[in-house]
Amino acid sequence: MVWPPNEPSIAATIEDRACKNHTVRFISLYPNTSVDTLIKEVEELLELTTPVTLTIERGGILLNDFTNMTLKDAGVSFDESVSTHRIIVEHANVISNPPNPPNPPRMAIMPPPANTAPSTSVQEWSSVPNYVGLVNQAMTCYLNSLLQVLYMTPEFRNALYNWEFDGNNPNNSIPFQLQRLFLNLQTSSKSSVETTSLTQSFGWNVQQAWEQHDIQELCRVMFDALEQKFKDTKQANLINDLYEGKMLDYVMCLECRTEKSREDTFQDIPLPVRPFGSTVAYNSVEEALRAFVQPETLDGNNQYFCEKCNKKCDAHKGLKFTKFPYLLTLHLKRFDFDYNSVSGHRIKLNDKVVFPETLNLNSFMSDLRTVSEETIEERESAVKSDDCSTTDSGSALDDESCQGTDVSSTTNGQDDNCADDDEGIDVSSENQQENEKNRLHEIQGPYMYELFSIMIHSGSASGGHYYAYIKDFDKKQWFCFNDQSVTSVTNEDIHKTYGGGPQRGYYSGAYSSSTNAYMLMYRQIDKERNCSALQVEEFPPHIEQLLKDMRESEETERKKKEEENDSTVVKVHCYHPEKLVMETKNVLVFFDTTLGDTVEEARYNFKLQDIVKSEDCRLVAYSSGSIECSLNSSTPIAEVVANYTEFLLEIKNPGTEFDDYQPDGVMMKTYIITLETEEVDGPFTTWVNHGDTVRDLQKALAIRYNLEAPHIVQETYSNPPRYLEDPNSTLKFATKCTGYKIYVSNALNLDYSDKPFAQSKLASVIDRFVHVISIKVSMPETDSNTLDILSIPSLDANQCLDRIEIGAGDRESNQSSLRVSPLPGPNSELFGDQSNSEDSSLSDSDRTLVGDAPGDNIGLLSSSSNSPADQHMASPTEGQEEDFPEYNCQMPQEEMNWDDETPSPTDRPPISYYMKAQLLESAYMIQDKTRCAKVLVDKRMTLGMFKKNIEPLVGVPMEYFKIYRTYPTQEYEWSTLTDKLGSLKDDDRLIVKLGRVLKENEVAFKVYHLQLEHPDSVNFLFEWVVSNDQTVAAAKKEILLQAKKQHMIDIPFNSCRLRKRYHDVPVRILLDDEKIGDLPMVNYELYIQRINGPERTSSQLSVFVRQWFPSKLSLSTFQEVNLELKTKEELKARISELADIPVEFLEVAHVMASFPCDRSVLEIHNQLNWNFVEENLTNYPINVYHDGFVFYYRDSREQLKELTREERIDLIAFENTRLGKYDKSSVKHRRERRQERGLKIYLDTSPKKDDDLC
Repeated sequence: MVWPPNEPSIAATIEDRACKNHTVRFISLYPNTSVDTLIKEVEELLELTTPVTLTIERGGILLNDFTNMTLKDAGVSFDESVSTHRIIVEHANVISNPPNPPNPPRMAIMPPPANTAPSTSVQEWSSVPNYVGLVNQAMTCYLNSLLQVLYMTPEFRNALYNWEFDGNNPNNSIPFQLQRLFLNLQTSSKSSVETTSLTQSFGWNVQQAWEQHDIQELCRVMFDALEQKFKDTKQANLINDLYEGKMLDYVMCLECRTEKSREDTFQDIPLPVRPFGSTVAYNSVEEALRAFVQPETLDGNNQYFCEKCNKKCDAHKGLKFTKFPYLLTLHLKRFDFDYNSVSGHRIKLNDKVVFPETLNLNSFMSDLRTVSEETIEERESAVKSDDCSTTDSGSALDDESCQGTDVSSTTNGQDDNCADDDEGIDVSSENQQENEKNRLHEIQGPYMYELFSIMIHSGSASGGHYYAYIKDFDKKQWFCFNDQSVTSVTNEDIHKTYGGGPQRGYYSGAYSSSTNAYMLMYRQIDKERNCSALQVEEFPPHIEQLLKDMRESEETERKKKEEENDSTVVKVHCYHPEKLVMETKNVLVFFDTTLGDTVEEARYNFKLQDIVKSEDCRLVAYSSGSIECSLNSSTPIAEVVANYTEFLLEIKNPGTEFDDYQPDGVMMKTYIITLETEEVDGPFTTWVNHGDTVRDLQKALAIRYNLEAPHIVQETYSNPPRYLEDPNSTLKFATKCTGYKIYVSNALNLDYSDKPFAQSKLASVIDRFVHVISIKVSMPETDSNTLDILSIPSLDANQCLDRIEIGAGDRESNQSSLRVSPLPGPNSELFGDQSNSEDSSLSDSDRTLVGDAPGDNIGLLSSSSNSPADQHMASPTEGQEEDFPEYNCQMPQEEMNWDDETPSPTDRPPISYYMKAQLLESAYMIQDKTRCAKVLVDKRMTLGMFKKNIEPLVGVPMEYFKIYRTYPTQEYEWSTLTDKLGSLKDDDRLIVKLGRVLKENEVAFKVYHLQLEHPDSVNFLFEWVVSNDQTVAAAKKEILLQAKKQHMIDIPFNSCRLRKRYHDVPVRILLDDEKIGDLPMVNYELYIQRINGPERTSSQLSVFVRQWFPSKLSLSTFQEVNLELKTKEELKARISELADIPVEFLEVAHVMASFPCDRSVLEIHNQLNWNFVEENLTNYPINVYHDGFVFYYRDSREQLKELTREERIDLIAFENTRLGKYDKSSVKHRRERRQERGLKIYLDTSPKKDDDLC
């Protein structure tokens, strides 16, 4: 077939897995070639007679799934960056093992975060059958990567399996939880498993899962923790045996060659990516290792005192390796500080550093460097040297074999040779002979290492992502372990782990994201020690038992999840009889239980076991604040939740029966009226079913409220009340309506006359009561100590006696035994039928106070005492209520004259409104120190009248408390006294808070304390009310008295000033003779400030000054100077007097920032304008037009302190911490950043102890 010459093509290798020698052929691929045609060409090329499947290794594309498409449409990449493709050929009648080609992929590629990870497909997963990922808890990618490396290390895994737990608390044992995790990784059928049990054994909580850490730091900390846990066991030396090496820290005199040394141990070798101060990176790991052991010459002023020579001599100081570990860890130090930056921010070095697959470290051992040249020459005679061979006599210190052409760093330019060089890892068998020739030039010995793990960081110095490329020793393949994902990798991935790339300027190190190798792990090539991981059939007995226990636990968990699938969560409401509030909880219910079983679960959830008996509870259908219907307790819950999702836990009075709430019924608010006293009790609730007659309702009410022949009046919303006279008529109502009320009385008239309803006493009472609503009022604590601190007078009980007349005798009550559930609602009483509920009527022993209401005004019930302390009716544990005085509520005109909006007495006669207040009490409220009252009040009453009449309830005069309305998300002060309560509705809640109510011509200031010696610690003190007619001096006197009383701040009057506070900044000073009302105020906030000198005059301005000490890199405390002329010359003269510095040596800088103008001490000396030219300080750009501007000054004779590099680094870190510069970062928005804390593993699982930290 002839292809157009201009069509792009790409070369491909064909590997026939069925051939023992894995025959490799070549073919050209064209985008428009059909897949079916390619399959036929491959079959012809390989001379095959059986069907085959073709897989493009890059992307894992199974071509047989796209036989009707072109190669391009099938997803085969023809991008210019792709040099070759590999086609894997498998025969349909041959079951092949997971691929183990002679040219396996070199390494893994970039992870998904960098958008360059190899795409995972069914084919890739088929080649990764035994690998399980790890779930990322939040930011635990660093932990997952290290755990996968340890798991894939056979020697570590086998040793861990041989350790046996013999403690009492496996949850706190790190080795035990590590065993469990490894077993899950080896045997689980899941694609990924959790690490939470392991991190819990570390003593970590959810917060640690959201913290990023360094993988090398974790490796060190985890090894330390394991060493502690392995003490006194056979694995006590496990970490040292596998990971510990030794080196000598030595000093050698260059004259007498005497050497002094100290042996140290190491678990990893930290290799700088760049020499200190250089912008050029080391080309390879070998070069970095040579630099690591390169000795430093001590000469000049830094000479070494040699005891043998008895003088100071030049010397070499350095490190020598004496023993390399079996498992070698190389840490590429890619994170550094930008020492040229004032802020000293962290940067990441993305330079290219090449590392080999096989690392020869024998040349770094001093006792192996003396290999004879003759031996090497003999070996060289057997193999021809090539261009990559070294001509050195055998020293690997100068070995650059297989380095290819120049390897550039990030700072040197683009990495143009990445695709062509043969440097780094090459695990293909084609190059084995060539590599063998090069190795003949290396020093031979025991320290030959094979790379098996590359831990990669993708991101910048401010954050990123870790994942690992790990080699399976048995399969000789590399895989990418990226949290939950485990994938195979391609040939091109190796170069991307070296680092490097196009130069991106200054910000590339600090802010650009890059992906490169961060930590490498090598295993020593030792036939005696190298081993494979234990298989399941080789497990020790205790591991077999652990695996069995884990599987049983998983089975139990599986059954538990099945049970959860057989259950659901329903919302249950309950008006708590102790807390007297509506509560809502989610209750778990199982489909195989009944509604009655769920009642017990709900009772337990609301903690009612000791308050209400089971037989007094039931669940009824509930929606939108009202009952829908009652339910049969034997109904299966599955059937119930199919129709209803919300329920009310209804509580009845012991010994009574539940009402039958039929689905088409309605709940009506019920009020019981006593004509003799014109008392109205309620609201209670009564359920009326569809089809009920007036007679049915009369019978129910007579039984419930102990009435002989109840008369019933029905009201619907704003419609006129309707007397239900015909007992045989059917009650009319709309289902789902919640606006029904019924009024019940024993008679229509006191004299039992035959007056029609419209002319009856009952109609008269209802006519006035129709405007009454029931609300809840929450009140503050008003004990004497609280009132004394706030300077609020308590209410004199005699103040309201002029409004109350004491009636004689006791009232006989016929309702003492009658109780009913109040109407369900978001804030209404829903605990129902309680013998001492807030809605119960008073007992026979209640004393009455009857107001002398003029005309037809309603007589109001009250207690015989005006003292709140005397109004307890029963034990607080009974959920009892108190009756407070109920008044013939008239607006007390003589006490409200300060409100201009209140009509005068001559405008109209006083109007009487109904109001009844009952203080609710329960054991819960007493314990929680809360007070709440139920108030029945006529909504035509004004807010001012309402406040006046709840004075006895609150306990303080109305001028000293405020009313707040509550809304779902917030609350607002209600301050307009002429507003009527008409905007309120039943069950609304008001909150009373202590505080001075502003009268006309008054303002309230928030008062803060300003201390110049501690400018950052500005404390709010209190709120204070002053009159606009007051002078500043008078207000200051009151404020100082209050500050001493509340906060023990004692400032003499003549040593104190008031000044405005604007956005936390101290600005204009208030002079004593000024009037509060004359002050221009944007916000009402003040500072009180102690002053040491005279106050400024009205013609002066006061500015803050602060001395800068260059030799100390520090600032003095703030001081103030007063300026008359507002000139630079005057400012310098005042500072000269203050600081005793001659004017000619004084330099002044204006600080253009908000008080306290805090900034880094490294910026002050050179970044401020110390010699501004403006003479007049009121001119631009100084613009000193009010008090509070800030100036720094310094003595020009004082020299700036010179810092060493270490001092500068420490100071940068200190200043950044002090100023919180690392708390925020700017991208598009400035937002909070989480402060990074040190990584710790708590051996006792207690973060509070530091003794056992690793």
